Amino acid sequence: MFRSISPPVQDSTFSSPLLCSSSTPSISGRSSSDSDESPEASFRYEQHQNLKVSRMPISGSQSYKLLAVLSGHVGSVSCLALCGEFILSASQGRDIIVWQQPDLRQFTKFGQGDGSVKALISTGNKVFTAHQDSRIRVWKVSRSSENVFRLVDTLPTRKDYLGKFMKQSNYVQTRRHHKRLWIEHADSISCLAVSNGLLYSGSWDKTLKVWRMSDFKCLESIKAHDDAINGLVASNGIVYSSSADGKIKAWGKNSKNSMHSLKGILEGHKDISLNSVVVTEDGRLVYGGGSDGFVVGWLGNKDLNSWKGVCEVKAA
Repeated sequence: MFRSISPPVQDSTFSSPLLCSSSTPSISGRSSSDSDESPEASFRYEQHQNLKVSRMPISGSQSYKLLAVLSGHVGSVSCLALCGEFILSASQGRDIIVWQQPDLRQFTKFGQGDGSVKALISTGNKVFTAHQDSRIRVWKVSRSSENVFRLVDTLPTRKDYLGKFMKQSNYVQTRRHHKRLWIEHADSISCLAVSNGLLYSGSWDKTLKVWRMSDFKCLESIKAHDDAINGLVASNGIVYSSSADGKIKAWGKNSKNSMHSLKGILEGHKDISLNSVVVTEDGRLVYGGGSDGFVVGWLGNKDLNSWKGVCEVKAA
C-alpha cells in the first residue's frame, strides 16, 4: 500500500454539501477492556500543518416547526428509519412502532426477540433490525398481506449454522473459555448499513460483518476496532465505521479477492468515543460525532484513500 497526500485546503469558508441519505442512526457504544488487533496495513489520517481548523459554534439561523409528538414507546427511542410511507421507531422493548405519513398516526407494531432493538434500516421491500440479543432479523414489507411486516429470516441463518458448526476452524475465541462461530456476533449489534447488495453490521464485540442480501449468507467477519462499534455508513463503495476507540475506519473491497480491507483511519479527539458517522453524497466529506459534543469533518482525495481534517464544530 502507498500513502497519498491530498493538496492543502484553501483558507476560505468551508461549506458542507448534503449528507448521504444512507446513514444509519446509532447509539453510544460501551467501552471494553479487551483489545483485538486491527489490520496491519492502514492509512492514518494526517492533518496538514497549514490547514486552519474551524471551531465555530452552530448558528440558529434556521427554525423548525413541531409537527407532532409521537408517543407509545417505553423508555428512550434508540433508532428511526423511513420505509416508504412509514416511519419506523424502536426503543428498549422488542416492539417496533410503525407510524403512517402524512398524519403520523400509529399504524401497527411488529417485533420479535430478546432485548431492545438497536438499529433499523429499510431497503426495497425489506426491513433489517439489529438486536441486543446479537441477531439481525429480516422483515418483508407487503401491503397486500395481513401482516404488513412479516418475519422471513434471522441472521445468521439456520443454513449458515448447519454449514459451519461441525468444523473447529470456524470457531473464534470471543472471551476467556468461550468460543463462537465466526458468523455470530458476540454482543449487541449497534448499527447497520446497506450497499451494493451487501448488508453490513457493526457490534459492541468490535467486529464488522458482511452479509450477502440475496441469500443472507455471512461472507466476512472483520476485527475492525479496539472498542465497541457505534455507527456505520456506506457510500461510493466505501464503508465507514465509527467506534468508542476514537477512530473512524474506511473499508473497501479488494480487487483481487473481493474481500474488504482497510483503506484509511480517521482519528478524532484523544480518548473520545466517536458515536456516529455520516458521509456526503459524493463521498468526499466524512463527519463523526464525538462524546465530547464535537462534530469533526475530514476531506478525502478523489481516490478515497487519504483523508485530512478540515473542520470541527461544537454541537452540544
